[in-house]
Amino acid sequence: MHGPHDVGGRDGLGPVIEVFKDPEQPAFRYPFEGRMHALTAMAIANGAFNLDEQRHGIELMPWAHYTDSNYYEHWLYSVEKLLNDKGIITHEEIDERVRTQAPGRIEAHPEKPTPSTAAADRMIKILWEGTPHDVPTDVPPRFAEGDAIVVRNINVTTHNRLPGYLNGVRGTVARHHGAHHDPATSAHAQRDVPHHLYTVRFAKLDLWGPEAAAEEGAYDLYADLFEDYLDTAPTTTPGETA
Repeated sequence: MHGPHDVGGRDGLGPVIEVFKDPEQPAFRYPFEGRMHALTAMAIANGAFNLDEQRHGIELMPWAHYTDSNYYEHWLYSVEKLLNDKGIITHEEIDERVRTQAPGRIEAHPEKPTPSTAAADRMIKILWEGTPHDVPTDVPPRFAEGDAIVVRNINVTTHNRLPGYLNGVRGTVARHHGAHHDPATSAHAQRDVPHHLYTVRFAKLDLWGPEAAAEEGAYDLYADLFEDYLDTAPTTTPGETA
């Protein structure tokens, strides 16, 4: 879906803040961010919701709230919404806990507890190694490396992983990654359904037009896209007849 998070290729948002270009930036700028990352990972690992549900929850944020909050505040919004919607912890219970708990301080870089617990060791393994998203399938892929494709014009309110600026753009399949779980089915039905995944190459001219293409610095853009986002490119150009 297209929402406040889908800003690729849009004008008027201003330059990237200089501090975020610094490669030495810490992983977490504020102490609560590390806790938010861990809380989200633990909720996913223990089956409260899945990663695609969490991403879709962020997409549902009101635009003004999204643009006026930082990255891990987006996570907080989604996690609280999911826990409330699933009947695990209500908004009212969270508000009451905030109202009644004593003021505290989050340690920025806490030491790893000694001895560690089995649950902690499991979470560390998940955080450092990740989890696989590939899914076996006997269905062959529609496209092969080198195939010319065009991205479908998709505008839906359900979850997908298609950047809006790629709608209708022609490209070339650069690599097939096999089948991975479909993000929409995962987000909305909590099921793993195989969906072929490709890396697609797009030329700057096709993306941004001749004015941008004429600027110094030629490049191609690569995007990982699922099969249902793609169609075979027509062999004719606009204005021609087959």
